Amino acid sequence: MIFAKLDWLFIMSVTEFPPLLSEDDLQKYKVPLRWRDRCAAYFALHQICLIRQSANSSVSCKHDKHSWEECENLDFIRRQKELKETKEQQRAQM
Repeated sequence: MIFAKLDWLFIMSVTEFPPLLSEDDLQKYKVPLRWRDRCAAYFALHQICLIRQSANSSVSCKHDKHSWEECENLDFIRRQKELKETKEQQRAQM
């Protein structure tokens, strides 16, 4: 189960990316292609929480959603830095 693999996600805020989910896990937790990135584990946890919330309205998924959004933001910043470095390398080669 995903909780056994990623139980450390509940303890800490997002400072590093979680381990990538296997293709089997991505299919098992029905992660859409759009969200199959470095933060797919957080997405899967959020989706599982939403399912629990639909069964029990006292469950709150705010923390899971925040962790997923924070991870997506960090990934965006990482990709922007990579793009900037790539452009600088291309300029240096000219």
